[in-house]
Order: sequence, then C-alpha cells, then structure tokens
Amino acid sequence: MADVLNVVLERLSEHARRMLTAGGAHIEEAGRVDEASLRAVLRGKGLPELDSALQFHRDVGGLSVLGLSLTFSSARQIVHWPARRTPDGEVAVPVGCSRGAVYFIDARGVLYRMRAAPRDKELTPVATSPWTLLEKIALLASVEPLAKGALRLRLRPYVGAALAGALGAKPAVEATDGFHRFFRRGSLVIADGHPLRDEGESDTLVWTPVLEDAVAALRAAGLACRATGAELTTAAPELQIEPPRCAPAAPSPEALLEGGAVALVAGAGEQGTSGHVWAPPGPPRLEQTRIFAGTLLSWETVDDRGARIRDFTGAEDTLRPLLTPRAVRGLLRLGARVDPRRKGARASLEHLLSCWELPAHEAALDFEERLGGLSFSNLQWGPFGIVGAWPDRPAARDAASVDESQLVPIGAEILGSVSYAVDAEGTVHLEDEHLEPTPIAVSWPVCLERLGAASADEGELPCSCQIQARAGLAVAAALGAVPVPEGTDQHASMWYRDGVSVLDVAADPYDGKPRTRIAARAEGDLVLALQVALQVAPDAAVAVSGVKGDPSPPAPEEPVVVRARLWGDTWDKTERELCIYGGPERYRFVRR
Repeated sequence: MADVLNVVLERLSEHARRMLTAGGAHIEEAGRVDEASLRAVLRGKGLPELDSALQFHRDVGGLSVLGLSLTFSSARQIVHWPARRTPDGEVAVPVGCSRGAVYFIDARGVLYRMRAAPRDKELTPVATSPWTLLEKIALLASVEPLAKGALRLRLRPYVGAALAGALGAKPAVEATDGFHRFFRRGSLVIADGHPLRDEGESDTLVWTPVLEDAVAALRAAGLACRATGAELTTAAPELQIEPPRCAPAAPSPEALLEGGAVALVAGAGEQGTSGHVWAPPGPPRLEQTRIFAGTLLSWETVDDRGARIRDFTGAEDTLRPLLTPRAVRGLLRLGARVDPRRKGARASLEHLLSCWELPAHEAALDFEERLGGLSFSNLQWGPFGIVGAWPDRPAARDAASVDESQLVPIGAEILGSVSYAVDAEGTVHLEDEHLEPTPIAVSWPVCLERLGAASADEGELPCSCQIQARAGLAVAAALGAVPVPEGTDQHASMWYRDGVSVLDVAADPYDGKPRTRIAARAEGDLVLALQVALQVAPDAAVAVSGVKGDPSPPAPEEPVVVRARLWGDTWDKTERELCIYGGPERYRFVRR
C-alpha cells in the first residue's frame, strides 16, 4: 500500500504532500477493493457504473488522512449512502467523506459535497477532480482552524483577484478550478469561495497571521474593490462580558468613513444583525461592531496587543430580579448572556409551537418573555431559540390537535444530549439520551437557582462531598446553615451560610437514589458534615473531592474521626473505604 500512496502523493504539489503526510495519509487496504467488487456493489445498490467513479477509485481509492478525518472509500460509502441528484439533475454516487461531509461524483467527474448531519439533500460542487479537491483540502488545513493570533476576513462579493494584486499574492493554480480560486503569498491565503463550508461559499476569504496584511486587505476591499460586506474572525480573543448598560455609543458615521468601513456580513444564526468592520487611521488596528435592533451587542478590537471583544449581552441585570445574589453570581461565573436575536415575541412562539404540535404552556411563554436568549456554559435557554433551530419545520396545526400533556423544551446543551422542559403545571423535567423525562424542580426559577448556586459553590467553596442518603436537614443544623426557600421544593432542599452549602436531593434523576451534597470552604466543616451524615445513615457511601489535608501518613495510634464506604464508581477499583484521621488544621484523608 505504500507504493500506492506514493503514486497518489506524486500527483500533488509539495505543499499538499507535506500537509497530507503530516495528517497521517495512508492507504486503507479494506477501502481499496478490486474493480469487479466495486462494480458489484454499484449494481447491488441499483446505481450506474459511472466511469468517473471507477477512475476515482483507481486514482485515490482507499486514501485516508486521519488528521483531516478524510477517507476516500467508494465501496464503503456506496453501502452507507444512497445516490443523489446534482443541481443539474444528474446522478451522483458517494465516494468519500471528511469532517461533517460526504463527497459524491457525477458522470463528468465533478465532485460534490453534502453535509452529513443534518442530512442536506442539496449537493454543492467542490472540485473538478480528486487532485484539485486534495489540493484545496490541504491548503485549507494549513489555515484552519485559526491558530492563536491568526485572522480571517470574509468579504462579499468575490474580490480575490483584486486583493491578490493589491497584496502581492500569486494564483495557487493547483487548487484552482471553475468552482474556487486560490491565491498565496507565504502565510497569506486568499480564496474565492469555501469548498468545505456552506457559509462563505459565495464570499472571498482571507487568512493571515499578520495584522498589517488584514488591514491592507480590508482597506483594499473597501476602497479599490468596492466590497459590500465583511466579517472579521479571530482566534481565542480576550472576552469581557458586560451588561447592556455598559455599552458605549456606536461609532459615528465620520469615524466609519475615515476608517474605510465595510458593512458587516452577519454569520449563520445572526439574522437581523448589522454593524461594520473598519481600520482606523494610525497604527494597524481593526474594529468590528455587531448591532441588533439599534442595540450594540459587541465591539471587537484587534491591534498589536491581540484580539479583544467587549460583549454587551451580559445577563446580570436580567437575572437579578429573578434569582438570589448567589445564584446570579454563579451563572455570571459561567458566562451568562442574553442574546436578543434568539428571543421571540409571545405570538411568534405560540405560532412556532403550533407548527410542532406543542402546547403553549404558560410556564414556557413566561420563560421566553423573561429569559429568552439566555445562555451560559454549554447550555442555551428559551423555547423560541431551541425549537426554532429544529430542522424541517412543519406547517402550523390546529390548536385542537395539540396534546396538552406534552413537554415544551426550555433549555438544551449546545454540545450534548441533556435538555430541560416544562409541563402544563410548570414543573421542570430533565431529559438525556438514556434518561426519560424526569421531574427535577417545581418551576424554572427553582431550577436555575440550583444551577446558579452549584456554580457559585464550585467557584467559592473548594471542598465538597456527596453522601448517598438524605441527611441535609441534620447536616445543615450542625453547620448553622439556613434554608434557601428559592431553591427548595419536594425534589430537593437547600441550606446556606457563608462558607457552607448543603443540597439534599430526594432522588437523583439518573439512578433514583437520594443524595446529600455539601460544599465548604474549610475542611473542618466538611469533616463535621460527614460525621453528622453518617450518624443519620451509617451505611451510606460517600465521595469527597477538593480536600488537601496533611499529606503525611497517620500515626498508628492516631484515631479515625470518619470511616465510610466509598462509592463503587471510583477510578481506582481497589479503593473501597475512606478514613479521615487527625483534627482541625491537620486532617488526613486516606482512601484504601
């Protein structure tokens, strides 16, 4: 297979060979079936035996680049994916895949891309041959994802040739065809169209680690090339989240004119967003604003100190009337923001829910009115934004056909499977990939109160423990913690004092077992909590984290102040018991 790989790499440019080799290019023997087998697979799926597909397999069949998640395996793809129609109505058969995409080829040898999820039936032409496609993929791999300090400009419409002339970039002919044009000058890359993304397919993109190049590109695009839109993207910018009241006035028309401003091209999910990108006179600097409904959402600056974003969607003022200061503090610690672009009016939400035959529960409508567009950590909130992002929305249905017992989603992980939903009574249910909807709070304010308090505890109280029993009332009394009614209902109870937090859960939603969770600033409070909890439930298993203790081994005669079973899910399966020795300021936590 090494000889086959060498033949493939010899057809490519030095840059492509270097990038593909660095990505772990090799030939998968299982993917390089003989031609007779490939023809049999095509016939078995009722597909035409396209000469172009057979030639593709002879040229690059079995090629795999692990670092780019790229695989050209016609037989395997034909089994998993049906044929598609090109925009011209021609049949195209699957021949490979890469990150989030499946590749098809038609009778002319044109290669197309289709998103793998959600399955988009539209094919987008990406290259006129496998060699050109590999060159494009290799060139893009050298600039994406953005390295720290690198910049990307997206400009509309195509201005690649004019920019290349202004910046001294030369055509990258090996990656250029009738679908995309590429230009290079050292680390500067310019492309008319992005072959691997839907966003940017009709734009010119500029990648560079040099701020001066980005400034020159923007100025040339705005003045010489008459670009009508631009967007700046930076890698790992310094982010400062502030409430809307801290937003300054938007830049004046005079300042925008002086900086050669170009109107912002809003990205996916930013409908209704406006703004500008400009380069003020003086030392190299780029500025970018985002504005929605007359409100400044963010202001980004890139200069010799790096990239900084002031985000004015902070949720502090929105959360304060609804939650305790501790919960607000905890959610702000997680970067809580409210994006007005993801918030819907009551009538719009009612219509959206009817499309999916979901009931318009008052709790869901109330949540949207107060906290639609909220996000923190890996969670997004608000039924309008969540349901509105579901693909293939059906038409609105008659309200009489709606099942009022259904749950309406109000929160969901951005990356993950956890979601939150409310029923007609306002009870919040937790749902996961392997968890049926389970009630966890009587209302969404109680749910958010607990999430915020848990985050505050994590940031402020370093020691914590969990006991597999309900012992919260006794522990709270012993530690002097007072009830927190805002976080208490039949599903869980909360107590708090400065330096100590107690949460008593009636039944963990994943295993149905009771839990008592204690977080403390001092190890002595944690030890006392364990002692009291084990008096209530002597056989309860415990888990402890965040403790330091005295690292020296206990003396033989030193008494044990706490002895308890460890949970069976510890990493070290030989650890079955927790023993705590010593006294204040010299506790020793020993697992054995």
